[in-house]
Amino acid sequence: MRQSNTFFKKSTKERASFMQLLKWSSWFLVTGLHVTYALSQPCPFTYTSSLPELTQAIRSLTPLIMENCEIMGSYPEDKSSYVYQQFYPQYYDFIIVGSGSAGSTIAGRLSEIQEWKVLLIEAGTDPPINSDIPFLFASMVQTPYDWNYTTTVSGDTCMAYVGNQCTWPRGKVLGGSSSTNFIGAIRGNARDYDYWESLGNTGWGYKNVLKFFKKLERIRNLNYEDRSAHGYFGPVYIEPYTNKTVYDVIKVKNYIASYCTKYGYKIVEDINANNQAGLALLPGTLHNDVRWNTAKAYLQPAKDRPNLTVMKGTMVIKILINNQKQAYGVVVHKDGKTKEIYCTKEVIVSAGAINSPQLLMLSGIGPEKHLRKLNIKVIKNACVGCNLRDHLSVHSHIGIINAELDGYGVEHGAEYLLYRYLSRREDIGLAMDAMLFINTTGNTAEYPNVQVFHTILPRNNFMKAFFGKLLMFKPDIGQLLANSIETNAILLMFPVLLRPESTGEILLKSKNWFDPPIIISGYMTQKKDIDALTEALRIIESISETKTFKTYGTLKVLQAPACLKLPPKSDEYYECLIRYFGTTTYHPSGTCRMGPSKDSTAVVSPELKVYGIKGLRVADASIMPQLTAGNINIPVIMIGEKAADMVKKDWLWL
Repeated sequence: MRQSNTFFKKSTKERASFMQLLKWSSWFLVTGLHVTYALSQPCPFTYTSSLPELTQAIRSLTPLIMENCEIMGSYPEDKSSYVYQQFYPQYYDFIIVGSGSAGSTIAGRLSEIQEWKVLLIEAGTDPPINSDIPFLFASMVQTPYDWNYTTTVSGDTCMAYVGNQCTWPRGKVLGGSSSTNFIGAIRGNARDYDYWESLGNTGWGYKNVLKFFKKLERIRNLNYEDRSAHGYFGPVYIEPYTNKTVYDVIKVKNYIASYCTKYGYKIVEDINANNQAGLALLPGTLHNDVRWNTAKAYLQPAKDRPNLTVMKGTMVIKILINNQKQAYGVVVHKDGKTKEIYCTKEVIVSAGAINSPQLLMLSGIGPEKHLRKLNIKVIKNACVGCNLRDHLSVHSHIGIINAELDGYGVEHGAEYLLYRYLSRREDIGLAMDAMLFINTTGNTAEYPNVQVFHTILPRNNFMKAFFGKLLMFKPDIGQLLANSIETNAILLMFPVLLRPESTGEILLKSKNWFDPPIIISGYMTQKKDIDALTEALRIIESISETKTFKTYGTLKVLQAPACLKLPPKSDEYYECLIRYFGTTTYHPSGTCRMGPSKDSTAVVSPELKVYGIKGLRVADASIMPQLTAGNINIPVIMIGEKAADMVKKDWLWL
C-alpha cells in the first residue's frame, strides 16, 4: 500500500513516463518471444518441378534455401475447411473466382471496405519456392501448379511440337499466372486502349486507365524522365530486370543497337511512356530480384483482415443463377464434396481467358447451339469463348554465340545456378531483358506490331532440358537447338505478333467441369498475321547480316523437312516456318469480350457486367477486345484495379 501511495503521489508526468516504460518493456518482451519462436520454426517452403535435376538441386540446397525464407510470400490462411464445416448457409457480399492477376487485385481492394465480406476462391495453393526465382519461371510447366492445357490438333499449326499441339501453360496457384509467367512489366501501347474505347468501351481510353496503372505501380531503381507518367506508392513492385549474368550482355545487345540506329529506331528508356518503337530494356514485376506476384502485392497486406476469406484447392464448378437471371452464389468442389455458397451483391469471375468462359458456359451462359448439344440449360445466349486471341511467337531462329564470349568456360548445372542466385542474387541462368519493338510495315514512328524477344541461354545441359520441357519440340526438329547449347551459348530471337487478326475459340468438351476445355487456337487464319511475321523473320535475318552481329555470333535456322523443300527465303518458306515453329507467348485473351450492348459478340459491358445476368461480372484477360502490345500481366492487373473501382462506385454510391 505504501508503494502504491508513493506512486500516486508522483506527478502526472512522472506517472506517464513510468507507464510508457512499462509498455515498451512489455512490447520488447513479447516481440522477443515471437522472434525466438519464429527462428525455431523450419522454413515453410514447397517446391515442385518436372525436371529431376532441379528437384535434386533444391533438395541439396535446402539449408541455403532456409536462410532465404524472405524471398517467399506470406499468404492468407486457407479457410476452405472452415467454410465446409459450417452447417448453416454461408453468405458473402462478394465472391471472387480465381486469385490470378485480376482476382487477387480485386480481392485486396474490395476487402479494404471493412463492412464487406469478401470470399476469394482459388483452385490452386500457395506458390512454391521455384516460383519466386525469376530464371525458373517455366519450371512449373506440367506440374500441379499448371493447368497443363494444350491446343487441339489443327493440322497446319504447332507442327514442330510434340503431338502437333502447342502447350498453353496457365497458373493454377495463388497469384495465378503472375506466379508462373516471365515477369515482364509492360503496359502496352496507349493506342491499344484508345482503340478499345473507339469500339464503344467508354472509360477505357488511355487517359482513363492511366490512373489505374499509376495506382498499381511501385517504381524502384528506374530513373524515368517523365515521373508524372508513373506511380511510386502502389502495391506492385516494378524494378529493372538486370540479369546479373557472367556474360557481357551489353556487348551482345550492341548489334541490336546498331541495327536500330541504321533503320531509324531509337533506344527507348521508358517502354511504358509515350514511345514504344525501338530497343528497350525490360522492367519486371520484381522486388530485390525476387518475383512479385499479385498474391504478394494484394493478398499479403490483406491476409489478416477478418472480412477476407480465402479458399484454396477449391474448384468453382457452377454459378448459381435464379429465374430472375440474378447470380446469387456458386457451387464449389473440394475433396469429393460440393457446397453452395451465397452472395448478397456480386459474383466476380476472374478465372482467366480459358477458365472464365468455361465456367460461364457450364453455368448456362454461352453459345446456345453448343450448350444444347451438351444438354446444358441455356440461361443466356452469348458469344462466350469466341474471339480467342493470343500473342503468337515463332521459335525458329537462334544465334550461336562465339566461344570467346562464353563467360562460363565450363558447364554448370542447376545446383550451381541456384546456388549463385540464393547466395548472391545472380540470375545467371537466363537473360531476357532486351525487347525490340518494330513495325513491319517500315514506319518506325507508328504503332509497333511486332515485339522481338532476345533470350540468352548459357552452355548448359540443364538449360537445354529446361527449354526442351518448355517448348516441347519434337526430338528430330529440336536437335539443332539441343546440339548447339551443348557447345555454345545461344541467343534465341523470336518475333511476337502483337495485334493478331486471327481468332480461335474455347469450347466445352463435356458438361463435366473436370474435363479440360477444347482450345482451338485459330493461329494464322488471317493472311495479315502471316505477312507480319514473315517480314519480322526477314528483319531478324537482316540483323544477322550486319558486321556487328557477325562479331558476336552466327545465325542458324531450325528446320523441318517440309520447309526445306520450298525455295529459300520465299514467302512460302517463311509461312512454313511460322506454321511449324509458331507457338503461344502465354497471353490468351478475349473470350468474354467487352463491348457496347449493340455489339453482338460482346459478353460484358464496359462496366464488365455480363449482359442479361444481374450480379455477375467478369474481370480478367478474357474481357480484352484486342490484345495489348506486349506482355499482358500489367494490363490485367490494371483491369482488376479498374474493376474494383467500378464495384466500389456502384455499391458505395461514390
